[in-house]
Amino acid sequence: MFRKKRLVMYLFFLGLLWIGWKYSAVLAVLLFATAIVLLGLIKVLRIFQAWLGMKRLKGKTNQRYGALLERLPEEADVENSWSFAVLGDTRNNTRIAKEIYRHIEGYKPVLAFHTGDIVRGGTADELLDRHIAIVEKEMPSVPLFCVPGNHERGPKRDYKAFKRLYGDDRFSFAFKECRFVGINNNLRDYVQDDDLAFLKEGLQYPARHRFVFLHIPPAFFEEAFVSDTRRRGFKKNAEAFHSLMKEYAVDEVFMAHIHGYATFLRDGVRYTLTAGGGAPLSHRIVEENRHYHYIDCQVTPEGIKRTLKIYESGGWRDRTIE
Repeated sequence: MFRKKRLVMYLFFLGLLWIGWKYSAVLAVLLFATAIVLLGLIKVLRIFQAWLGMKRLKGKTNQRYGALLERLPEEADVENSWSFAVLGDTRNNTRIAKEIYRHIEGYKPVLAFHTGDIVRGGTADELLDRHIAIVEKEMPSVPLFCVPGNHERGPKRDYKAFKRLYGDDRFSFAFKECRFVGINNNLRDYVQDDDLAFLKEGLQYPARHRFVFLHIPPAFFEEAFVSDTRRRGFKKNAEAFHSLMKEYAVDEVFMAHIHGYATFLRDGVRYTLTAGGGAPLSHRIVEENRHYHYIDCQVTPEGIKRTLKIYESGGWRDRTIE
């Protein structure tokens, strides 16, 4: 299957060949040169816009992981049963994102997590105007910890704006006997040896529950809920990753990337896809799990109670996750 940009490029070159054959090779060369100049100008303009956006982002320090941790309540003030929310793949669909953030704000979990693909292009302007502005307006009392998706890589594919906004592209912290660890697994090798070391360091501390957040799921998880042979999940280090999750008895791994919902257990580790934050829903997922949603995870003395919060037809309904 051709990617859209590659298909456009092939069609453009075919068009040039036809013009050269039908009319003039000189005309085809002039059109090609003009296209190169225009593309160069567009690239320069995008770099300049990104630079201006980074200047805007420079003073935005209240969303960095450290600042978000400071917003968490004192553990002694939190009841024995408490909640956190998880969502993913809002990807510039501000209409749905607003509904989700507003609904989360309504029931006041202690904190929330985003599993990536927050915006479309990963620029500073997008993150400020189409993400942070919405979060601060619709969900002001709930700190939101994000891991980046592949769409947060930005014009230079370096995650610069995301890192400037959050201070890093991975986190590890504890709250109420729970460990929360998030990584950026959208780079060339998806889950690198350094990521495994970071996960091991974050998960080894004593904890009653452990949760991991990343964007791209492992291929073995994808095989559990799609019937086709196309694979978007990662294979390299997938088994090493799972062995680590099993070794440290991770309760749940939250992911996104394939738009919709899915979950399954492997060796006692629950893998959950929560990518219904607004991006176009995937037809690779069964219809009953193809919806906008977020997940409410309630931590109780008895264990974890999970509820799927589904938004459809302008309203909300609950579905308990067994």
